[in-house]
Amino acid sequence: MIICIIIFLFSHQAGYESSKISDNFFIRKLGHFSEYFILGFSAFNYFTNIFSKNLNKINISKIAFTGFSFSVLYAISDEFHQIFIADRDGNIKDVFIDSLGVFIGISLAILIFRFCFRKES
Repeated sequence: MIICIIIFLFSHQAGYESSKISDNFFIRKLGHFSEYFILGFSAFNYFTNIFSKNLNKINISKIAFTGFSFSVLYAISDEFHQIFIADRDGNIKDVFIDSLGVFIGISLAILIFRFCFRKES
C-alpha cells in the first residue's frame, strides 16, 4: 500500500525538516489523523479483496479487525521508528490519534461497502 510508504517518508524526516511543513499543533495532528484515516480505509479494502472469495460469505468483522490491527501495529511501529530519527520522538498520544483515524476510515469503508453490496443484491 502506497500510503504506508508515504507515512514512512514523513516519519523519516528529521524534526526540524518536519516542522518546516507545519509547526502548528492542530495541523500536525490533523496530518496524523488523515494519514491513518486513509490507511484504515485502504486496509479494509485490501483485506476485503484478500478474504473475499465469495461476496455472499464475507465476514466484515474479520476484515475490519484485521485491517484495524494491521493499521494500529503500523502506527506503533511508526512511532517506534521516530525514536531513531534526529529531533523526533515516539509519542503514545499520536498512536491514539492514528488509531482514531484508522477507526473512522474503516467505519466509512464499511458503510460504503454495505451500501454498494445492497445495491448489487
